Amino acid sequence: MKKILIFGSLVIILFIGIVLLTNMATSEKVEGNPYGKDSLHPETVKLLDNEHYQNVITPNELEEDLSSGETMTVYFFSPTCEHCREATPRLSPLAKDKGVELKKFNLLEFEDGWSEYNIEATPTLVYYENGEEVHRIMGAAPTDKYEEFLEEYSLSNK
Repeated sequence: MKKILIFGSLVIILFIGIVLLTNMATSEKVEGNPYGKDSLHPETVKLLDNEHYQNVITPNELEEDLSSGETMTVYFFSPTCEHCREATPRLSPLAKDKGVELKKFNLLEFEDGWSEYNIEATPTLVYYENGEEVHRIMGAAPTDKYEEFLEEYSLSNK
């Protein structure tokens, strides 16, 4: 009986140690993140170093830019969305090649964005001109549709 208690205690101690190390590693990775939050969803943490999910915009920044009449293209996504994971690696390089600054809004981290910006599905690409929405694409579109969108809306106003 004594051996079982000792063995059980060791297993519990090892488990606690693993949990603490995992939390410490996640905390270090989250430190100084572009979301301005102390904790992030694990799926967001996985994207922090992904080149396709850079240029993040927070709700305050987006609201400020729209209020000041900015013209911009915003990509609303969720790290848990399979369609976003498929579309983003196509859309981000395309935008970069076209010289379009694509702002990325994470709806998993900022859930109020769903209602605030009338997002019904992810991914959603929205073009704002003078702070007002002009056009959007909902869902994962074919690459040629993204290209047409960026050329017609984003590039025509550079």
